[in-house]
Amino acid sequence: MSSITPPGGTGERITRKSGSNLALSFICLPREQRQAMSTFYAFCRTVDDIVDETTAPLSERQARLSRWRQDIQAIYRGTPEQPLAQELAPVVRRYLIPPEPLLEILDGVEMDLTKNRYETFDDLSKYCYRVASAVGLVSINIFSCQTRAAGDYAIALGMAFQLTNILRDVAYDLQKFGRIYLPLEECRAFGVTEEDFRRPDATPGMHRLLRLQYFRARHYFEKADRLIPESDRSHLSAALLMTGVYRDLLEKIWRKKLDVLRGPIRLTRWEKLKALRRERSRLGRPIQTRRLPARIAVIGGGFAGCAAAFSLTRAGHEVELFEAKPQLGGRAHSYQEAKTGTTLDNGQHILMGCYHRSLELVAALGNEDRLEKHDRLDLAFVSPTHGRTVLRSSTLPPPFHLVAALFSYRELSGWDRWAILNFPRRAKQNPPKPGEATQPWLERLRQTPGSIRALWEPFCLAALNAPIQTADSCLFWEVTRQALFGSARDAAIYFDREGLSGLLAPELGVFLQATGGKLHLASPVESLQYDESHRRVTSIQWKDGNRKNFDHVVLAVPWTPAGKFLPASDRASSLAKSLRPGPILGVHLWTDHPLAPDLITGFLDSPLHWLFDRSSTLPPGTGGYLYAAVISAVGELIDHSGKQLVELILSEIHRLIPSSRAAKVTHHVVYKSRDATFAGKPGKPLARPGPVTSVENLFLAGDWTETGLPATIEGAVLSGFQAATAMD
Repeated sequence: MSSITPPGGTGERITRKSGSNLALSFICLPREQRQAMSTFYAFCRTVDDIVDETTAPLSERQARLSRWRQDIQAIYRGTPEQPLAQELAPVVRRYLIPPEPLLEILDGVEMDLTKNRYETFDDLSKYCYRVASAVGLVSINIFSCQTRAAGDYAIALGMAFQLTNILRDVAYDLQKFGRIYLPLEECRAFGVTEEDFRRPDATPGMHRLLRLQYFRARHYFEKADRLIPESDRSHLSAALLMTGVYRDLLEKIWRKKLDVLRGPIRLTRWEKLKALRRERSRLGRPIQTRRLPARIAVIGGGFAGCAAAFSLTRAGHEVELFEAKPQLGGRAHSYQEAKTGTTLDNGQHILMGCYHRSLELVAALGNEDRLEKHDRLDLAFVSPTHGRTVLRSSTLPPPFHLVAALFSYRELSGWDRWAILNFPRRAKQNPPKPGEATQPWLERLRQTPGSIRALWEPFCLAALNAPIQTADSCLFWEVTRQALFGSARDAAIYFDREGLSGLLAPELGVFLQATGGKLHLASPVESLQYDESHRRVTSIQWKDGNRKNFDHVVLAVPWTPAGKFLPASDRASSLAKSLRPGPILGVHLWTDHPLAPDLITGFLDSPLHWLFDRSSTLPPGTGGYLYAAVISAVGELIDHSGKQLVELILSEIHRLIPSSRAAKVTHHVVYKSRDATFAGKPGKPLARPGPVTSVENLFLAGDWTETGLPATIEGAVLSGFQAATAMD
């Protein structure tokens, strides 16, 4: 068959001269298709250059685009006038390219003449569709794709390419053309002004905005990857090569810490060739089929649900998150206290350096600056026998970082320290048995009464919220192994600066909306509707009777409501109902003078367990001090009145920290959480469900599911990631 375009025609000359990423991918095409793509690409390049030729009057550029519209229409009913249009005509006819995407491309480039700001992503996505997705729709005709699904793939991939270009050229587009292609709605959400685009260094808000663009582009790459029709994969070699180049570009921008305000970040020619060679070697290899992009509902906006929603959205799905409370965080949320205006956590929580998945989530949302980090284990303890003493690790490599801490901690004798240092070796030789309580296991490992009293019992109460006599030894060993016997960094302590909910919002909600999903707060779900066989969730129902259908559902609520949502026949339902609640009592105290000299104070031989200095979270100009007192595994004390509890806590603080007696409490808030954590039946192995249920489109997340960890923020986040992985 004769070639469509004569070698060395206008199209090929323009394409060679451009040095475009797209043109590089044509190398894998047969000669005829390569020439056809070169001609088509030359058309795209030409009309784009018309718009960007800022020295020409606006009316002249509009007239030239109008002439191209006439030539496109002439291709289908006559003979076009322009030489490049004449080269394009046989390509259009040979590959049966419809006029609509060609005209969409012209409409898209013309938008740059009349529009340089976009209020919402919906507005911007229309532009992206016209200048990029429409290009893909023409290309799949030239590639001879046979399936309708190839069109969905082309649309998603075009969005990914254009969003990557927009991120790369943020500074260039504004400086040269006065255009901002980031939605103004999102700029306002992060407090970004137009002036911030002109600064060489990104403000915190700008960095969050750019991070959102990165994850949105990544979302569309993942979505496109899921949409590749297997029967057309062999026809999409050029698109797959180009995807490798563009993904490498996106990840280079990420590695460069999104430093795009100084100018475009580009791949070197060697980096492009390396990407092409890698992707070309993959062509023809068996590819694991991935689940198609789905509409997914996540029920529960705690850390588990937020982790699941983020992970699934990043992986190319469209996610709606439903939370009953007016804020994110679930059983670890924050709120503004009415009288003082202080942002309080509902209960005092900390993160540790060993919370790898939690810190990953916070970092991915761009909220690391909302964490107050203390780079080592640093705890003060008070007791009737030794007064104040400190357990502070060093920066030495493990296990030496802990040696220094133990030898400075006066509550321990030499035998106690020796027992603790031998604990990891003995634990590996004699691991805990399923159902075994922690104290008997510790005694089996020859831990001394002094080590149990001064270290293991406080740590058990803090990590498991259970008495050491009944706490699950398997969970205790896992958290001890990670937090105390990991690296020095794993023992680091993190506080939230602006409340736990601030580690998730507003970034997660903006991210969901930016990718077609949505965050619904104050939206409690009433029930799940199943088919007759209870094999599928058919819809979600709210109290007002409204129903909504989704492809898949992640149930990320605590074990008590989960047992009500799940079918009675599902194993997870019975396991949820077998768990017992573990209560925690928290009291926030506002004082006029300090209560304690340390950030964290542990109380030994006392009904009070911990006192945290949270004065740094007080609103500016407030004055005074703020403390959070915690009693874990609280028992019957939880039924006492607020006044009685405050009196008890103050009496213990005064007894063990005499200097605190000068302080006066000016305000207090009591928080009673009766189901803060879960526990199994004493003496029996703890049985928890995994993320997969007997319902084919229903998955579980939550700290109560099987993570190997107790009811911590880290366990919750890990469960959310596990649910997302199980769904794929």
